[in-house]
Amino acid sequence: QAPSAAKGGVAGNGENDIMTARLALIPEYRQRFKEVFGDNYPRIKNAWRAIAAFERTINQTSSPIDSYLSGDKTALSAEQVRGKALFEGKAGCIQCHNGALASDMEMYNIGVPPAKRWEEDGLAQITFRFELYAKGSNEKLYRSAKADPGAYFRGKNKWDLGKFRTPSLRYTMYTAPYMHNGAFYTLEEVVDFYNAGGFDEEGRTTGWPKTKSKLIKPLGLTDDEKGDLIAFIESFSGDEILMAKPTLPEYAPMFTLDELKEAKK
Repeated sequence: QAPSAAKGGVAGNGENDIMTARLALIPEYRQRFKEVFGDNYPRIKNAWRAIAAFERTINQTSSPIDSYLSGDKTALSAEQVRGKALFEGKAGCIQCHNGALASDMEMYNIGVPPAKRWEEDGLAQITFRFELYAKGSNEKLYRSAKADPGAYFRGKNKWDLGKFRTPSLRYTMYTAPYMHNGAFYTLEEVVDFYNAGGFDEEGRTTGWPKTKSKLIKPLGLTDDEKGDLIAFIESFSGDEILMAKPTLPEYAPMFTLDELKEAKK
């Protein structure tokens, strides 16, 4: 994950040699890399290892649903217990949102429409076309696509158009906007979308209707039931994880000007 973010064409856009050189220009990093990895100078592959090690510390296992499933039947409110019954029954969420991560890790096209802000943002449109080009789309797809092809790029199979992996529901309270493209800003909007059978409030759905999952259909939830379901979904989140903004170490030249002049002689 770390190198993809740092080196991606629409993310960090970094180059290994440049990033390595920048790390080497920070004395504190040189010292820390030597202490941890034994490097005389920071190596970029060890930077990825360090980032991954840190990311593994950002986890949450003390949510209300964890406590409830561990035997504390007071961990969920009456509203959340009703929502759990809907989640497992009438709403059908558990068909895909199951297991320890509340995700079956499978790919589906659930009908998410393009995000309105994306449709109105020229730079986002340019970035989208760049992604299509970079991932090897054909001319027709490049010029005509109005929505992210998703899993299609894994094997260029038409039946994968618009499919995305089922996301985990853990920590969902703090991860808005929702869906792969940020189409919805609240859990209320998400539940309304599912309740309508995969359509937003304006009747918009996926740009790839032929691959839309048959699991997605109108649910017939009442307002009270929607409230209960949202309350239960929130039980997958414990306290918000907050981190203090770090003070970054300073850059410093590795050699003085006189040393560089001497090296050129």
